[in-house]
Amino acid sequence: MTARLTEQCVRDVIAGVVERIATDDLGTSEDFYDFGFDSLDHAQILMAIEEAFGVLIAEEDVDGCRSIRAILDHVARPVEPAC
Repeated sequence: MTARLTEQCVRDVIAGVVERIATDDLGTSEDFYDFGFDSLDHAQILMAIEEAFGVLIAEEDVDGCRSIRAILDHVARPVEPAC
């Protein structure tokens, strides 16, 4: 069973991945790139979320997951069955 993904969980993952930037002031809907993260940070955050919570963020969805809120919304979406 996967743990429930919450805002605090995402913040904890971000803090563990991006140690060079204090994330305390990161707004829930603030774009990671506007906050100062780069593409490597973004990729590492999403990979850590996938690993820690057993979720999959497909390659085509990566660009849409650029904030805490966007990640939470993505994970909460119903999974569409493959044809």
